[in-house]
Order: sequence, then structure tokens, then C-alpha cells
Amino acid sequence: MPSALIVPPPHATLSLMKQEIHVVTGASGRTGLALCSELHSQGLSVRALYYRDEQFVPFLKQYADEVRYVDITSPESVSAALEGAAYVYHLAGIVSIASKMDPVLEAVNITGVQYVIDACLSLGVKRLVYTGTVHTLPFSDNATVLREIPRFDPDAVSGAYAVSKAIGSNMVLDAVKDRGLDAVIGMPSGIVGGFELKRSNFGQMVVDVAERRLPVYITGRYDFVDVKDVAKALADLATLGVCGESYILSGHILPVKELVQTSARAAGVKPPKICLPLAFVKLFAGIAERTALRKGQTLMFTPYALKVLGDNCNFSHEKITALTGYAPRPLEEALKDQVEFYLQVYKKNFPTQKQKK
Repeated sequence: MPSALIVPPPHATLSLMKQEIHVVTGASGRTGLALCSELHSQGLSVRALYYRDEQFVPFLKQYADEVRYVDITSPESVSAALEGAAYVYHLAGIVSIASKMDPVLEAVNITGVQYVIDACLSLGVKRLVYTGTVHTLPFSDNATVLREIPRFDPDAVSGAYAVSKAIGSNMVLDAVKDRGLDAVIGMPSGIVGGFELKRSNFGQMVVDVAERRLPVYITGRYDFVDVKDVAKALADLATLGVCGESYILSGHILPVKELVQTSARAAGVKPPKICLPLAFVKLFAGIAERTALRKGQTLMFTPYALKVLGDNCNFSHEKITALTGYAPRPLEEALKDQVEFYLQVYKKNFPTQKQKK
């Protein structure tokens, strides 16, 4: 007797079809890993791309169907890594608090963007979601509400990172206008939260608070946003964003003092008691940057970094909220996630790992 025909249930039919591939560059970074997790939770096919972070590949495999190496500064490597992609989320880049541009930063944050654009066009990618930054927004005072602008001016912003991202964002907009690229730009503010395998400057401060290694902190404030909110917004922009538009992905303004105290509560430790005025630390920032560069040390206090903590950070996320219902979570939840990820995940898996900055 012939065997009965087995008909898969309706919910299983999608798994039998060839899924569109969502490619995430910079997947080993905090936002990249969070985005892979978000896309994976939606049942999408995820290809995670990394560079020089082999030790983090096991984490990527938890949230991706494929994990591949890519060198963003090589057009051949980029094209090979994006082959077959329907959606590309370009997050790979160097976040720097240096005042001046260096060749590596330019190669990754500017030339690398061009290679990604070219590959997306030649391979017929449906949409590129480019991750810019709110640091590319110019301002003249500390009270104006900052909103999206149609084009970015590298000469109107300071710091190597902001300049490079302004140039990269314009390259994306030019490709939309002149070459028919379908792309949108997401512009996060200061990102905090879990998934941090590669330590950011603020991430290092949170860790130092948790380990009681931070003797002092400085005044200042900034707009911080949960990495989970950013990841969800980037995923939404792939299908809901308007081609050629940019969207601010901001959160809540938080003084550094509250960030330190909240991180300490999450870790169950006492916060540092000594607070230095921002204006005082600025007096030595230039010397500290030059000394660190000369000795090949990690940059911690630079004129640009301290300027950010005193600048206008009144970023409006009304545009993305109107589009997707975006509503940033309380920062206390994000900082709790960050401390827990460090103590329960990162520290247990990489107890002696030295962070690359």
C-alpha cells in the first residue's frame, strides 16, 4: 500500500521555501550582535559578517544561519560576502574619539562604505540599511531640538568619527539619487545595553564601575539608547523606511552621574564618590590625547569626547516613532542588561580577554 502523502502544516511552509538573506556587517559589535538576535527571532535567514574576531564566532552562530569573514577594505571580499543578499545592514566601522582622521579610519568608514554601495548595486540587493550617527548633526546652541537633515556637512561637525560618518552618509544619499540605490539611514545616539563583546569607551566605564576600578568620574550628560531598541529599529527600516531618508534612533538624556550610579546598583556595588568638573578635565584633554597617541595607548579623554558630553543632545526620535511606533526602553533596564551580560556571559567566557579598541 503506497505511503500517505505527508502535507506540512501551514506554519512550516515558510521553512520549505528559500528565505531571503539578511546580511549584517560588523556583526561582532554590540549593535551587530543585537541586530542578528533580532532578525533571528523574527525567523529570518541571517548571515553574520565579522573581521578579526574569531573568538566571538561561537556567539554569532547562536543568532545567525551563516557566519563569514569579510574585509570591508577589500572590494572583492565585500562582494563575496554580500553574494545572494536581499537586505544588507552595514554596521561595520571604527568608532573613534580621536580628533583627527587616520588612514585606517578612512579606509573602513569611508572607502569601505563605497565598496558596500558598489556591491549592493552590482548584486541587486533590495535594500541597504546604513548605520550613521547623531554625531553628524550640526547645531548652534544647546537648546535646539535636533532633527533629521537632508544632507550632511563634514565641515560642520568635529571629531574624526563624526566627519567620517558624515561623508559616508552622503555617499549613501548620492548613490540613492544618482545610481538608483535603495537605502535608508539609521542614526543612533549613544548605545548602551547587553551584547557587548567588544568594549566601547562607555562600556569600559560601566565595567570599571562593576569591578570597582573607577575611582572618579566626570560631569556631563548625553542621550543614550538601548541596543535592543536600535536593533529593532534597524530591522524595521529594512521594510518600512522610506528610500533616501534618515531616521534618528535616540533614547533618553542621562547625566554621567546617573549612568555611574545606575551601573553600580545593577552590579550591587558602591559607586565612586569623586566627581571632576567637565571644564577642569578639558584643560588636560589635549595633552592626554597626544600622550596616548605617542605611546600607542587607548584613547580615554580627548577634546572631542569631552566636547560631546557638554554638547546639545536634544535628539528627536519623532520621525521613527511615527513610522514604526518606536518607543525607547528605560535606560535603567539597558544598563542592567549591560552589567549582567558582562558578569554572566562575557566574564565567564573571556576571563582574560583584552579588549581591542
